[in-house]
Amino acid sequence: MARTRSRTATLGDRARYVGFLAPYVAFVAHMVRVGFELDQRRGAALACAVALGALPFWRAFCGRPVFAFYGLVLRRYRRKRGFAAFERVDDGSTASRCAKALRESAPMFTKELASFVNAVCVAGGNTNSSTSGDGREDARQPSEKMRDGGWSFIALHDATLDAPNRLAARCFPNTIRAMSALGGFNGKIWVLGPGAGGAESATSRVATGLADGYWRVHVVLARDAGLHGKAAGLKAGDETRALDLGSVHIVNDFHPRAFWNVSRDSGAVLLSFDVVRPENASCRAALVDARARLTQAFGAARSADDEASVVAYLWRTFSLTLLCNLS
Repeated sequence: MARTRSRTATLGDRARYVGFLAPYVAFVAHMVRVGFELDQRRGAALACAVALGALPFWRAFCGRPVFAFYGLVLRRYRRKRGFAAFERVDDGSTASRCAKALRESAPMFTKELASFVNAVCVAGGNTNSSTSGDGREDARQPSEKMRDGGWSFIALHDATLDAPNRLAARCFPNTIRAMSALGGFNGKIWVLGPGAGGAESATSRVATGLADGYWRVHVVLARDAGLHGKAAGLKAGDETRALDLGSVHIVNDFHPRAFWNVSRDSGAVLLSFDVVRPENASCRAALVDARARLTQAFGAARSADDEASVVAYLWRTFSLTLLCNLS
């Protein structure tokens, strides 16, 4: 019975994809034909440009995510739809239920983090949380221990962004299980060190996600004792949130966002991962696959003084983004 339901869902996903792609291909073919008849090659090229400009709107109409810079043309549309930077977590919605489950699981996440830090990050690999490698009392905070151990972040998934890697399966099994229950992917545990951002909070470390079809979820697992008040926080859109211990923040990842920490010597440790928005659940597999490919492409090292490499990089990312928006 379960296999039958899975096969039915797959067929339904494929039918929705065909329902998205077939009309768009017919539209492009019609535009190119009309453009060529009006002005030969120049008219056909103009028709292709118009078709590419219409692609994000057609994807949004069909309920499919829009990837990377194609989403820039949808800013006004998103504002009209009321897509705020932070999802509300107090209205009984899917985001609210997600936040509730994560708040309840946060102590378990923190416990696994503490076990990892004491076993791996403490000097000498000593698993005794009260002492350092030389037997003396270890007064360092969690983020400090991770930084001293060379762990600025811990990736929880492999290159597919959807399957847990060996380290995560061994050291963070409950965290992986909780993320999987929510359909989470692209997870990592990372350190927000001192001096990140600045008093103006967000101008130097602003980032934007690769698609509008998912939420980026952040859970504060540890907060150093010296991190007072609102010294650390998250800004997304025009809203700002403090990073309190155990707090959950669900961000629409297409909004510009930035973390900051104005403390001189204290930090925080966060769990971050992606969750597909409910309206895009039918194309989760395509979204995760495209997210993985774009993450690898945009993260590829390239030489700034090698013009050929830059051109090749730009062409590769443009063509890959186009293919993702046709997926």
